[in-house]
Amino acid sequence: MQTSVIIPAAGLGKRIGGELPKQYIEINNIPLLVHSIKLFDNIDDVESIVIPVHSEWFSYTKDLIKKFDCKKVKEITIGGQERQESVNAGLHLKAVQESELVLVHDAVRPFASQALLNKLIEAAEEYGAVVPALKPVDTIKEVSHKGYVTKTLEREMLIQVQTPQAFWSNVAVDAYEKAAKAGYRGTDDAALVEFNGYKVYFIDGEPTNIKITTPIDLEFAKLILK
Repeated sequence: MQTSVIIPAAGLGKRIGGELPKQYIEINNIPLLVHSIKLFDNIDDVESIVIPVHSEWFSYTKDLIKKFDCKKVKEITIGGQERQESVNAGLHLKAVQESELVLVHDAVRPFASQALLNKLIEAAEEYGAVVPALKPVDTIKEVSHKGYVTKTLEREMLIQVQTPQAFWSNVAVDAYEKAAKAGYRGTDDAALVEFNGYKVYFIDGEPTNIKITTPIDLEFAKLILK
């Protein structure tokens, strides 16, 4: 199926330290955003990538795309203050509207394997909404606002979700439109799809498919590249 990818990169989060937003920090002289874009170079089904960015970093991003020859990037657009707004902006771009499947991927998650991406697309063609995920290895507890443990959750019934997350394009657009009308805010794309009544299937993710958010994550990323 004709597939597009949205990589929201409008955040200005600097928990990782330094002056650059984390998606522009370099590993092996290549920005994390570019590492994430390049994951899709050899995925035959992926025909286009769109990048919602902060207005202050639009020209900078455009120059990076040219410098690193990211040929599948078809459009760069201005994103919103929140990730959800940025993805919604991407969903309304021509390159995405012409696709049958849309993948949404974190700009700072640069290590998803080719095998995982192909498996995700294959599953999405069948199920319409698919996320990669890992089973937690630690015990997970629910707590109250006052800091007391209220419940120990069954690990067998829990998953830790990663990206990319894959959807039939019409499912994603419908979910985002209805979530906006209802004022619903989700922590990931699948949450909006679930809110809209669709079932989301999961496949096994990868331990190395990490999201780089802190300085420790960055050091771990360097080890993975080695």
